[in-house]
Parts: sequence; C-alpha cells; structure tokens
Amino acid sequence: AVHRPRPVDRTIAWVLYVLQLVASVLLGLASITAIFMTDGCGTSSDDALVCNVGYFGGVLIGYWAVLVALAILVPCAVVLTTNRGRTSWPWALGGIVLTAGASVLFVFLMIQ
Repeated sequence: AVHRPRPVDRTIAWVLYVLQLVASVLLGLASITAIFMTDGCGTSSDDALVCNVGYFGGVLIGYWAVLVALAILVPCAVVLTTNRGRTSWPWALGGIVLTAGASVLFVFLMIQ
C-alpha cells in the first residue's frame, strides 16, 4: 500500500493532543487541592474516609498515573496510525474523552 500524507488529519490529531496535554497539566496541578472537595478533616467522626490519607493519596496518584499514561499512549497511537496511513485524529479525540472521564471519576471518588 502506498503511504499517502494526510496533513489535515495529522494537524487535527496533534492540535487535539496538545489540548489534552495542556488540560492534563492543569488538571494534575489543580488535583493537588482536591482534599478541599471533602469534608474538613476532623469535623465528622462518622465518616470513615475523613482524614484517610491513604485513600486520598491513592486516588490522587492513580489519577496522575492515568493522565501520564494517556500523555504517553496517545502520541504513540497517533504516530502508529499515521505511519500506517490510517486516520489518527480519533485517537487524539479519544485521549481528550478519556482525560475528561478520568477527571469526572476522580472528582466522584474524592467526594465519596
């Protein structure tokens, strides 16, 4: 098969990836303040998760790991699909969707 350059496809893919990367950095930095999403430490003795540093730390580190994994996997997928002559922008769009989904899940887990 003849490799045909797809400049529009590649441009869209890389622009979407840069948007994902910027969003990931901003979300990753903002997530440090996620502890404030929960009830204040020590205000309720009923809730087992109040001041549970292990739980909050695990969720935070897991969220960061997902953001880093997506930041690595998406450009790899874009390069591979481009080299194979396939459409690459859906992979970049998928990275943005997964970043958004991970962020929603992160907030949900933090406010539990």
